[in-house]
Amino acid sequence: MDHAHLSDTPAFSEAAQIAFFDQVMDCAMRAEAQTGVVIRHLQLAGTLIRLVYAGEALLGHFGAALAHLEVTPIRGPDMTFHIWDSTSTHIAMPPPPFPQQCFTDRGDIWGMNSPRIRTAFHWIECSVNLMDLTSSHAIYWVQDPAALPYWCDASPLRTLFHWWMAQCGHQLLHAAALGDENGALLITGKGGVGKSTTALAGLAAGLHYLADDYLVVGLNPEPRVYSLYATAKLVPEQLRQFPGLAASLTNTRHLDREKAVLQLWPAYQGQIRLSLPLKTVVAPHFGSIAETRFQPIAKLALRSAAAFTTLSQLPYAGRKTYEFIDTLLNNVPCLGMALGSDISAVPAAISHLLQTGAVDIAKLAAVESSAVEFTKPLLSVIIPVYNGASFLPEAIANVLAQHYPTLEIIVVDDGSTDDIEAVVAQLPVDVRFFRQENAGAAAARNRGIKDASGDFIAFLDVDDLWPEGNLLMLAEVLLNDPALDAVHGRAQLLVHNAEHNGYDMVGNPGEAFRFYIGAGLYRRSAFTRVGLFDSELRFAEDTDWFNRASACALAIARPEAVTLHVRRHGQNMTAGKSLVELNTLRVFKKALDRQRIVDP
Repeated sequence: MDHAHLSDTPAFSEAAQIAFFDQVMDCAMRAEAQTGVVIRHLQLAGTLIRLVYAGEALLGHFGAALAHLEVTPIRGPDMTFHIWDSTSTHIAMPPPPFPQQCFTDRGDIWGMNSPRIRTAFHWIECSVNLMDLTSSHAIYWVQDPAALPYWCDASPLRTLFHWWMAQCGHQLLHAAALGDENGALLITGKGGVGKSTTALAGLAAGLHYLADDYLVVGLNPEPRVYSLYATAKLVPEQLRQFPGLAASLTNTRHLDREKAVLQLWPAYQGQIRLSLPLKTVVAPHFGSIAETRFQPIAKLALRSAAAFTTLSQLPYAGRKTYEFIDTLLNNVPCLGMALGSDISAVPAAISHLLQTGAVDIAKLAAVESSAVEFTKPLLSVIIPVYNGASFLPEAIANVLAQHYPTLEIIVVDDGSTDDIEAVVAQLPVDVRFFRQENAGAAAARNRGIKDASGDFIAFLDVDDLWPEGNLLMLAEVLLNDPALDAVHGRAQLLVHNAEHNGYDMVGNPGEAFRFYIGAGLYRRSAFTRVGLFDSELRFAEDTDWFNRASACALAIARPEAVTLHVRRHGQNMTAGKSLVELNTLRVFKKALDRQRIVDP
């Protein structure tokens, strides 16, 4: 029997995940005994967190960014972080119980879904993060602190803070925040839109500073922003705009390959605020005039700006993250901020807005101020691409035209040789973009599934299209019947007509190939039960998956509706392939092998 799909989808029991946590905790205890401990206590969003460092190696990296949160405790901690490394303690990390293919770009471990244990591995910093929500203990480990990338010094332990704050009803957000005695302005959006520049311009002008990159937001009893890191990061070329911050620069020798990291504590302790009530949320963009102006913004646009990088970078972020952001944006005025070319004037514009009364701010935002109800689950659309850059803009436009309110779009490039990155950079919406060596559509889809945040998952080949309203229709089927694992309709074949440079419908969708993966919508849990696509199959991986789904008795609704338009244009990957090349016989043999295991 072929075991490829089983190795892709290991089942880690609750007991196995607890056992791994306990094994790593035992190593952390031995590391602490080996070097002695350094203890710090932090006050964050009304909770007390104890940091237990095994020696001083990691304290030297993380301590400065968190120094402004340090307190002398008068009670026991709500959560304890154990922070250790192997190089200074000479205690090795036990080998992981999961294979490498379970790692995701965001840090989640595919198959580690315990409601009690959180587990993440971050590739670039090579760190292991664990948290036991029942015992209120967490672990951070790296092999060698000297190998940590610069951003770990600027925003340390981010994943652990994220998990703990979510447990407490708060949310880490990728955002900046400034304020005064009237409250705070939260500035959100992807990298490069001016968050850090705005935050540091405000700091230089004397405004209160809370964050330039990551912060914590709470909703009760009122929306409130909490400072997490007393640092800032800036593109080195922008440093000349803020000469007064030169003394706070920590990585002068590495600016040729790193962002500038500024340590703001204690030099700016008079301006750093631990928390402020939240007055308004803004999404910046660079304007065309010298003056900075605030204007109405569609809540959907602001929601997308607030959610995208947060979901992209924080393990286990998903539906609850969107729900939190929805509640926040429905309780705080939302505005766009057109940044003027005169950066020195930006703080005055912010001060003027903060001094404006709540009623007048609400009027300014009134064009788009009505509450938006996002009742649909988060849906991840996975688009595998191989030399299909020319089709990608139309595919993205088709996804957006579905008007599904809660979308995450994941594009996985399967080793293309065309200029896919340039096309992605010009897309009208943020997408999560991953590249891999050419391994086939099955491997590309698996990459997307493991990194998906959504409760629902859909697949769209880059050269196919969905009918209008397709995602909303399929989602309603799943929402109306919680027992269903998937809903799968029919595909209509479209053939390219060179005469009018368009596509003609061909054939009866009722007789079309049954297993087009893009014709369905799937609960994420379906891929836990059935497994991922068999990455050894370059073709017919969809047939193989549905065969396995049938063997697992997956509950699939099959409405008599066209749910996918399959375009044939001569460049399709299956064009000109024989039955052997399309794996038809191999898929059949796999099904027979599985049956022999069940009924020898």
